[in-house]
Amino acid sequence: MKFNRNTRFERYFIEALSQSLTPQLMQRLVRGIIPNYDLHERSGFPENIPIPKGDAAKQIYMDVMSQNLLTHFIEILIDVDKNGVMGRPVSIRRLPEIIGELEEAGLYYDERYRAIIENEQRTKTVGWGVLREGFHYEFAFLLLDIVSNSKLVRKYSQAEIEKEYGEVKRMATNLVENREGRIWRWEGDGALAAFYFGNKNEQATLVGLELLLEMFMYNLLDCPFDEGLNIRLVLHTGPCQFFHKVGEVQNETLNRLSQMESNYSEPNSLTISPGVYTDLGTKMERFFHHVEISPRNFLYRYKLRWE
Repeated sequence: MKFNRNTRFERYFIEALSQSLTPQLMQRLVRGIIPNYDLHERSGFPENIPIPKGDAAKQIYMDVMSQNLLTHFIEILIDVDKNGVMGRPVSIRRLPEIIGELEEAGLYYDERYRAIIENEQRTKTVGWGVLREGFHYEFAFLLLDIVSNSKLVRKYSQAEIEKEYGEVKRMATNLVENREGRIWRWEGDGALAAFYFGNKNEQATLVGLELLLEMFMYNLLDCPFDEGLNIRLVLHTGPCQFFHKVGEVQNETLNRLSQMESNYSEPNSLTISPGVYTDLGTKMERFFHHVEISPRNFLYRYKLRWE
């Protein structure tokens, strides 16, 4: 989320830096998000002339704003206020006012992830309000596909299809967002969900398991279709370049996810890649069985079945 320029916020930010930090420490902190940042070079002050604190703070404000790094720098300030620098306590003035301004803009600091993210009660975006256009991040991706879509649309009316597919979308969206994920794409008979924060592989796996169980109960009790609504789920983790227009997002991680769905998934099951499996721990691993692709290549699958 781009934080719009705000005179009051600008004043709080400059006062926080100029009243709490030396220019040398300001520069050191900025280098955490802008490598090799040089205050003298940026401000135009000669190397042999000390930069006044106020001028240093104003320059940093302009630079982090111009690169859409303001929230990332505030995360650094919050960490410094809590933990100090090199074992030395540092109190950041005006931090409560800065956080208050963020909250007015629909953002908040999440203690679990030590990150500023969007307030989901006010807005939900595909980048959680913090991911930057064109940058690479590590995601867990969950792909959902409704089985035998073409047969269903021939057998049932458009109104029936829209209603029942809408139920799948409602269930999937609620489960994904309840575990900090985002639906990136929804196309008729399938969806792509992304997870970024915390233990993303575990959270995405839990969503997959929960959705299979909810769909089982829905088919048992509520679905009017004779054959029920069956789904396939696949889950893979890896790096991906982020774009707010998610239709532009294509890379090897998503290609691998698509191959898993096309070649190795089964109805009413969740198929996961080795990178996801190794993150699950023994309690969750026991629900999955090996799927041999080749002597050295395995996937792992959970499938609903009667014991």
